[in-house]
Amino acid sequence: MSKRLLIQVWIVCALGLFVDGFDLYITSVAEPLFKKSLGLSPLWLGIAQASAPIGAAIGAVLIGYVTDRIGRKTMLIFNFMLFVVSALLSALSWNVYSLCVFRFFVGFGVGSDYPVCAAYLSEMSPNQSRGKLMASAMFINCLASPIGVAVSYAIFSHYPHIGAWRLMFAFGALPAVIALLMRSRLPESFLWKASQHLGMQHDKVKTGFRTLFSPLYLKATIAVCLSWALMDVSYYSVGLFTPDILNAMHLATSGDFVTDTKAIVVNTIFLNSFVALGALLSVFVIDKVPRVELQKVGFLGAFCGLFVLSISYYFGTVPIYPIIFSCFLTYNVFINMGPGATTYLLPAEIYPPEIRGTGHGLASGMAKFGAFCGTIFLPSLQQAVGIHVTLFVLSCTLLLGYFLTQLLKSYPMQYYFEYQTENNSKLVNEC
Repeated sequence: MSKRLLIQVWIVCALGLFVDGFDLYITSVAEPLFKKSLGLSPLWLGIAQASAPIGAAIGAVLIGYVTDRIGRKTMLIFNFMLFVVSALLSALSWNVYSLCVFRFFVGFGVGSDYPVCAAYLSEMSPNQSRGKLMASAMFINCLASPIGVAVSYAIFSHYPHIGAWRLMFAFGALPAVIALLMRSRLPESFLWKASQHLGMQHDKVKTGFRTLFSPLYLKATIAVCLSWALMDVSYYSVGLFTPDILNAMHLATSGDFVTDTKAIVVNTIFLNSFVALGALLSVFVIDKVPRVELQKVGFLGAFCGLFVLSISYYFGTVPIYPIIFSCFLTYNVFINMGPGATTYLLPAEIYPPEIRGTGHGLASGMAKFGAFCGTIFLPSLQQAVGIHVTLFVLSCTLLLGYFLTQLLKSYPMQYYFEYQTENNSKLVNEC
């Protein structure tokens, strides 16, 4: 494969991940606006914010399975056609019910992209650069965080009205249109076509969900699914509700809704810039540190950030603002340097082409289900027990992720790299 084609493949897959992050953080800024505009209770706010993650969970599992059967390119095009239409309809939502339905389909398109892009990029990348290429694609996903918030702030600054959330949602369709135009020019995955050719010749090639839970893959499937799910519980909760968390810690107290919202958005932009920093660091260390060790360090550092943040209320006379921001920065850097990249990378490297989409889709679906649980319960939990106890609960999910990652330590991962390399070479030669 030519270097030019590899760059095009990377750009398209990175754009797919960019759209996911862009939509996530536009939603985090739009949340106080559509909450007030539609008069949402904490429960309905959680449901509205959780609609996209639950759609993503279903989309990842379903389309991951489908892409192993009909191909990567077909699903790449389908996913973004669905996203563009759903994003525009979200901007036209007239009540909470229509908003939830349209956001569900936005999430379905975004979630579907995870297994398809991961399978496509891993299969089109050289073995020696696969880690860096996939980590850099995740960096683009995290770069979407400050860009999404900055775009939202620009929209709100030029149109400082409660209805600005509609423009924010509509704007999310723009990068998706660009990705859709580029995707139509790409070829089908060479390795997927080769594995399909081999599957027709050998009936013993096993595919589907049952293979993921065979003795060979069971331990890895449990570990990658649950560790990613636990990461996304906190990742989406903190990401989507950063403005609410900062507001609950009384970082904006002018008393004017528009003025306070602008102040919270500025702080959110600053904090989310460190999301991109953590992801950038992962690009440079992904091939120098074992994947499992990097995931463990990331989980542990992110846990420390949220845990200290959860007990910051008890620091008494110590200046609280530097502590709050330092904890947020620690969390954002470590979560994106470690599990933010490795949870996406490991399923694509462990599973062979015939079950790669299915395996990555299941792991992505579990992750999005974790995001769904975090977003639907966080507003109600915060209202019931306060922001500090809520942050403590979220920190515990990261500690559990650390211990689950230990299960992968004894997993013979190098065997799967060798297995893929050997079999992929045979497949391409046969085709």
